[in-house]
Amino acid sequence: MMAVRDKQFFVGSETLQHGRQTGAALIIVLGLVSVMSVTAVVAFDMFGMFVRKTTNSQIVSQAREYALAGEILGAKRAGAVIKANELFGVSDAINDTDNGLKVDMPIDGGRIKGALKENTNCFNLSTLVSKLPNGSYVANVMAMQQFSNLLQAMGIGKTEAASLTAALTDWQDSDTRPLPMGAESAAYNRLDPPYRTSDSRLVSIKDLSLIRDFSVDLIDALTPLVCIDPLDTQTVLNLNTLQPHHSMLVKALLGDAVTIQQASQLIALRPRGGYDHNRRFWQMKIFEGKAIPEAVRGQFITTPRRFLLTVDVRLNTARTRLNSALHFNPDGSYIIISRYFGA
Repeated sequence: MMAVRDKQFFVGSETLQHGRQTGAALIIVLGLVSVMSVTAVVAFDMFGMFVRKTTNSQIVSQAREYALAGEILGAKRAGAVIKANELFGVSDAINDTDNGLKVDMPIDGGRIKGALKENTNCFNLSTLVSKLPNGSYVANVMAMQQFSNLLQAMGIGKTEAASLTAALTDWQDSDTRPLPMGAESAAYNRLDPPYRTSDSRLVSIKDLSLIRDFSVDLIDALTPLVCIDPLDTQTVLNLNTLQPHHSMLVKALLGDAVTIQQASQLIALRPRGGYDHNRRFWQMKIFEGKAIPEAVRGQFITTPRRFLLTVDVRLNTARTRLNSALHFNPDGSYIIISRYFGA
């Protein structure tokens, strides 16, 4: 009898144990299903995020393509402005460039806006050095004097102007010998942290902040008056688009030949139809009895040389801005001096 009960006990125990194993297995299976479900949800979310990112990336890429297409159209418009100036003198289109030629048009899924502005009338900081056939850079004495003139026209003393000009030239020339009152790498190596001169032309106006004695206030004052264009050997000014606030630039190039007041008069006395050639400019009474070097005369031109182009694109959720600087050659061809995406 005892044996039977023992057998029943063991049978019951086995049944109970089997039930517990089955229950445990079920719990494990349910747990795995739950984990797999969560994993699947996370995976689908991640996939959806990837798809959205891919889609957004494609939209941004497409917006940039629109901006680059706008750059081509803007360059063609600039070329047309130059051609109109050559054929008809100072046209309304040329005068408008001082305020900016603008376009605003719809595209599929958004809008594209563009603004074209002439940027010939500025002191070209790239010209402070000349590039030799071997690729090295040497000081351009004529440009140095004219930049010093500009600083003095801004109210800076002659000695300080000479020092600032020398430091900026030393930053760009290739040698290691400082100009009088200049600063080569040895002067910057003593700073904390130390650094070296570029020994090449400026890339951005912001680079001025690295150069000795160029304060934030000075850079802010200079920014509207200067530019960077490595394709010109001397600063040039467009007689047909000079505005009153450009008088300091005229004074800078002409130096002691005119006062700042006379420089303003030269701009104000521009003929209504503008100049078809700079000969008429040099015939003005202000220049009587004054010997203006031919090199300086050649710095005053009658057609635009540079344009700044801004293209803003809104495409679905994407926003992008393209900023380009264009240099136009006498034959009508152009070269992109700089191009960057951003504000």
